[in-house]
Amino acid sequence: MSSLKHQIDKIVHNRSLTGLMALYERNYQLLARLVPDFGRLPERAVSRVKGSPDLYLKVEERARYTTTLLLTYYFPDRDGDPVAEPDLHVKAYHDARVVEAVACRKRGFRPLGEEERYRRPVLECKWESNVFLDKWLSYALSLGHGFHPGRIEIPDDAERHDDLPAEVL
Repeated sequence: MSSLKHQIDKIVHNRSLTGLMALYERNYQLLARLVPDFGRLPERAVSRVKGSPDLYLKVEERARYTTTLLLTYYFPDRDGDPVAEPDLHVKAYHDARVVEAVACRKRGFRPLGEEERYRRPVLECKWESNVFLDKWLSYALSLGHGFHPGRIEIPDDAERHDDLPAEVL
């Protein structure tokens, strides 16, 4: 196990604010491997790897020091309609070199749900969504996904999923 991975595992176990910031730094390192050039990233892109679901990326906001992205797979529901899963919204702070999962929707996980019974302390929600981001980015990279200049695919109109409701909790 790498030294950094071991440190993150130890920090995740303690769940401190300092540990959360270290996790944000690791998530930046992982996202930078997936998206090595934020400046040349088109508004929408898709990464295709044989034997893996297509990974979709949408740039939601670009600013001088930040980029907010949506990362997701699309799976068919019972009726064959596409469902975004896990539907992760992440914000990269380039000057600080950290990435934060700002919203996440996946079945059975409601970090900041509408109903009172789903409400939990914000720090706990941030931990859960950012640990998930760490694991998912690591998994996507291990499969070979990436949005590298010169190899970026633009989804065609049928894959844009613009008509899907924004169901982020």
